[in-house]
Amino acid sequence: MLYREASQAGPGLWIRIQHRFGPRMTEWMLATVTALWGAVLVMNPNIFDQPAWSGFRAIFRDEAVVGWIMVGLGFLRIGGLIVNGARKNVTPWIRSVSASLGCCLFVGITYCYWQSGIVSTWLAIYPVFAVVELLNVYRAAHDAGESHAPH
Repeated sequence: MLYREASQAGPGLWIRIQHRFGPRMTEWMLATVTALWGAVLVMNPNIFDQPAWSGFRAIFRDEAVVGWIMVGLGFLRIGGLIVNGARKNVTPWIRSVSASLGCCLFVGITYCYWQSGIVSTWLAIYPVFAVVELLNVYRAAHDAGESHAPH
């Protein structure tokens, strides 16, 4: 593979990021969704008062707190993906843990919407995101196994 022969910085770094970005695109997308989902909560201080969000209100008291946590988790995951993509020796456990947390988040979001009793587009989105996160966990665990295999 070309990126193994390249230097640690400069073109080698760029080649590693390009090589790893494609297979991890869903991780990048869901990290971004997490951060933006949190930003929506931060920008809408009374969103939990809407009927479709009543399940969230039953569990959480403050949209802003949940929102900032989601923004933080999204950016932490993006940071982990950057570090993971830039390093010569991959650290798939960062990806595995963040995808596991992402799966829990999207299952939680699905549960909260389900608790509202209102069927909406959430049913077509968040359960699918949770399943994609399970696939991301599998891929990261597979990469972890490969990184520990003798070359």
